[in-house]
Amino acid sequence: MALVLIFALLTGAGGSAIREAALSHNLLVRYLNTNKQLTLVATVKSDPTQSAQKVIGSRRLPQSYSVLVSSQIITLNSQRYRIRLPLRISSHKRLALIPGEEIEVMGKVIATKERKVAALFSVQGEVKRLHSASLIQRVASNTRNKFRIQASRVGDQSGALIPGLVLGDTSLESADFVVKMRRVGLTHLTAVSGANFAIVAAFILWLSQWFFRRQRARIILTSLVLIGFIFLVRPSPSVLRATVMSAVLLIAKVRGISSNPISSLGMAIGVLVLVDPFQATDPGFALSVCATAGILLLAPSIETFFSQRFGHEKLAELLAIPISATIMCTPIIIAISGTFSLVSIPANLLAAPVVAPITVVGFVAALIAPVFPQVTHFALLLINPFSKLIVIIAQQASSLPVIQLPKSYLGAGLILFILFAFRFFRKVLVIAAFILSSLGLIIVNSQWPGRDWEVVNCNVGQGDALVINLGQDQAIVIDAGPDPKLVDKCLRSLKIRQIPLVVLTHFHADHVAGLSGVLNRRKVGNVWLSNYQQPKNEKELVLGELGNISHQEVHQGQQVAFTSARGPVLIKVLWPNTWIDNFAPMPGDGSSINNSSIALLITVGKLRIFAPGDLEPPAQEALLSANEISNVDILKVAHHGSAYQFLPLLDRLKPKLALISVGAGNSYGHPAPSTIAALSQRGIKIRRTDLDGAIAVDKALRIRTKKSDWWNISWG
Repeated sequence: MALVLIFALLTGAGGSAIREAALSHNLLVRYLNTNKQLTLVATVKSDPTQSAQKVIGSRRLPQSYSVLVSSQIITLNSQRYRIRLPLRISSHKRLALIPGEEIEVMGKVIATKERKVAALFSVQGEVKRLHSASLIQRVASNTRNKFRIQASRVGDQSGALIPGLVLGDTSLESADFVVKMRRVGLTHLTAVSGANFAIVAAFILWLSQWFFRRQRARIILTSLVLIGFIFLVRPSPSVLRATVMSAVLLIAKVRGISSNPISSLGMAIGVLVLVDPFQATDPGFALSVCATAGILLLAPSIETFFSQRFGHEKLAELLAIPISATIMCTPIIIAISGTFSLVSIPANLLAAPVVAPITVVGFVAALIAPVFPQVTHFALLLINPFSKLIVIIAQQASSLPVIQLPKSYLGAGLILFILFAFRFFRKVLVIAAFILSSLGLIIVNSQWPGRDWEVVNCNVGQGDALVINLGQDQAIVIDAGPDPKLVDKCLRSLKIRQIPLVVLTHFHADHVAGLSGVLNRRKVGNVWLSNYQQPKNEKELVLGELGNISHQEVHQGQQVAFTSARGPVLIKVLWPNTWIDNFAPMPGDGSSINNSSIALLITVGKLRIFAPGDLEPPAQEALLSANEISNVDILKVAHHGSAYQFLPLLDRLKPKLALISVGAGNSYGHPAPSTIAALSQRGIKIRRTDLDGAIAVDKALRIRTKKSDWWNISWG
């Protein structure tokens, strides 16, 4: 046994070392990030994917498209080199490519953190097709396209889910929907998994019994169909993994209980890791293995237990599969995300009955889509109610609590300990301990933001998002940060459902790109905007997201009062002027835009808060001259604590607390040491989101912070 283990370790380590050496020691390494122009001839290995839009500083980067390729020939300085390397090519132009095509592109190579490729190849210019894909790949691509078109016509999210569940085509699924599915433990339904392969295989086995008497013939037919199905859903590593895992389950089922499916699972794992060593570090691989192992090891015992208790074999089987898979996958999920959904098993139980009809009918509908699109459309209409049920489950369950545990091996170890204790100790004691722990998590969560919080500076990375509490789940929000998910998460943790006023201080992306997260499932009364119309693209995006929501440009002298459950709230605009000032530009980008920021004096009872957006010294000086501004309690430091501060304004304000909204490890050097020194010399208490996380302050200036470290166990 020891020799087998040693041999396996040496084989795996050797394969990984060879692959790692090939990726890190090759011709391209010397040209990484050198702006050297190369010509690449490569074979396409995946479908193009559209990247999520990113914000860097004040700019929202244009969306890009990428695809995995295998290099064939690289031309540099008129020298041609034949070299086989996995690469990812990226372009700001849409890439209409299908796997199997041979293409030629020009561009430069960039270092990447993606471990399974040697480099990122940034395309400059057009993509030239040299050779078409094979007939079966072209047919598969055409089938996917036709099926996607028909699915898009039968529903919004429900229609988008069907191509993902049936063919692994997730291009119609929104990021928000994927997040909701992940939150409730239904991620495996947003794309093809081993369960889909098993359902298709079971359907073919059942259908083939009417044509073939011998079991061996039925298994051969099923295997051939699965091979064709691989091309239809794309032979990516995840699909190959799902194929092998489902094949293991089928073989175990066909051979009966006397077989040893664990040996087959071990063989499958070994083959996949030897072919692609990077699978060993892929979370999807670990989850797939654990789910399969759970079904093989735990499902029979769980099924027997429920069958004896309830006397219903079908119900017992239905319960056993999601419970066994969830139990085995939970430690991995905790280690990856730190999230355990209390509704995962109920959600899977509710969704399980409709997965099979969607998969089977969708599979048949996809096959006939290029020839009989009307029949495909009718079939999709039939299964759309089933898909809509999954969407409803995800929407309703995603609003329920999840347990946030340590996002590390500590969290995984905690779950393993609970499972071990449940197996070997008194179950009543373990259940009681779990209930007490859950109550403890609720108590821990009550520590942030505290019952009497007045101001919260959300942790949105390199951007701004300030929240003023109005009570009764209402708040004023000043800026939206760069990421919709982060600001939405912050507002959800504060239980904010109504926002009478949103203030977007200026149109830089790090202040407005997260607007959709602020608007998500919340009632917004009015929106204040800067009177400076730049950057034009960002302003148009903001107006498009606002739609029919009331919005207006504001300037110095305007004010609004709110009567809230927490007392009177007055918001006064101190800047900008009614005209556009042309100040001398400071180093960096967007001085004119920064100096058009809406600067606010906010009074909540006796608490005074000054929020100047990204104003730079010239505008700060003009603001000081034009307004009779005096002492404040809280200063939201301008421009993420940059070096460009007008210190006489700081001396006039005399804040007791300075909040700096800044991203950890940002490339701008924010906050500047000179700004920190100036605040410290004046005895001003400093809190910054890169070090302290989200910051909550009450009317007595008591501060509570919420970090994402291992000790932060909270009820989300």
